[in-house]
Amino acid sequence: MRALRSLLVNDRGLASLEFAIVLPIMLSLLFATYELSQLVRAQLKVDTATQSIADMVAQQAAGVTSGTSGSLGNFCAAAKLMMTPFAAGTGSSTFAVSIASVTNYSSGGVTLDWESDASCSTTATALGATAKTLATSPTNLVPTAGTPGDSVIVATVTYAYNSPLQYFLPGLLSLTHTAFARPRSNNVVACGSPCK
Repeated sequence: MRALRSLLVNDRGLASLEFAIVLPIMLSLLFATYELSQLVRAQLKVDTATQSIADMVAQQAAGVTSGTSGSLGNFCAAAKLMMTPFAAGTGSSTFAVSIASVTNYSSGGVTLDWESDASCSTTATALGATAKTLATSPTNLVPTAGTPGDSVIVATVTYAYNSPLQYFLPGLLSLTHTAFARPRSNNVVACGSPCK
């Protein structure tokens, strides 16, 4: 009985036992916090790259050219550099851009002037009629009709985020952002072939 009582009151190694119980929980919280901060950082990079692409296209008074070797391809390459330190366009971390010009004409109304979905190495999902909806709803970004009327550049970036810690975020997460910019020259930004 005395041996049992001395065993029950013996507290040697208690701190080690508590540490062994708490360590996995603390490490899980640390890695989850790191992963969440990386995900937020990647989304902020996507937001910045999208706005920059829309702005660069809107500055081109002489027009743009589509394709990976055209000016839109150069803008895509610049946006990929803005994603640093996240891998963009390598392996499973794909980076795709869809750019469109929408104008409100006096005859014909809001019209999709052109769209480019293949300016990056990965082809983006086409905006199509969605570009007109994005430009007019919920806020009409092209309110004035004319020949041409108000015009807006719509850019959408999609980035497949691949988590370095697959235990916390298994698989790819698709990060998307849409940005708008008005042409600087107050005219429609033209796009050479192969814009649709």
